[in-house]
Amino acid sequence: MMEYIGIFAIGFGISAFGTLVGFGGGVFMVPILTLVFQIPIQLAIGCVIVALFPSALLSTIHNTRLRLVDFVVGIMLEIPTIVGTVIGAQLTNALPTSQLEILFSIMILCVGVMMLRRKPKSGPSPLGFFIKLNELPPRFKRETTSGTYRMSGLTVTLFGLVSGVIAGLFGIGGGFIKGPLMVLGFGIPARIAAATALFMIVITSAVGSISHYLLGHIQWEIGLLLVLSFTLGAIFGNRRARVTSETTLVKFIGFGLIAAGFSMAVSVASRLV
Repeated sequence: MMEYIGIFAIGFGISAFGTLVGFGGGVFMVPILTLVFQIPIQLAIGCVIVALFPSALLSTIHNTRLRLVDFVVGIMLEIPTIVGTVIGAQLTNALPTSQLEILFSIMILCVGVMMLRRKPKSGPSPLGFFIKLNELPPRFKRETTSGTYRMSGLTVTLFGLVSGVIAGLFGIGGGFIKGPLMVLGFGIPARIAAATALFMIVITSAVGSISHYLLGHIQWEIGLLLVLSFTLGAIFGNRRARVTSETTLVKFIGFGLIAAGFSMAVSVASRLV
């Protein structure tokens, strides 16, 4: 019973934070279930991905009413992400994933530091290599309630493909990758980026839930407990988002990335020991 209470409380907190910054929370919850509660990795992933669907869907409905979701960018990113995920999964047998995961966790830490150092009032600050890529045709302009930004269709496609390969290679969700780089790489306002990332999680979690159900990777007493805690956490996170400034949100995303980097590093280290 104490373990169930612990899982519920941790799931609530992670979902609230994940909803606020657009990460979902899987990158944090899976290592906790495996390392702290000794749940097998396959079951942990299955239970978390089932819990992500209703929480992300609830957040997307809420954000749609506030006109915060950029569905065009979300769909443009999600389609190549699915292709990249398949490619990444195939590469797991050919590449040293543990070593690559350590390098990737370091990269995530660096991006987190960049988010913390970013000054939103100075305008969009894309990553260096995105500056030229984002000038490639075809280009399109997006006008939202939080600002206007221009993007290259080719760059969006490549970005989604790379995100998918990373997700498939390391067995992680892409929400915590896409959201921050939408802010840094394309100059998308943090609120739009977080809401759009959660919309994409709806799609990936729906597909993943079906896959893990067919594989028998869902322990339903844990899965349903996480569904409840993630859903309540999403409600709380959406309420907090209303009173969170853009500057504070960017800082939260940065701290979330740093935490995700450490989480990945600890997870891979535990597997190597």
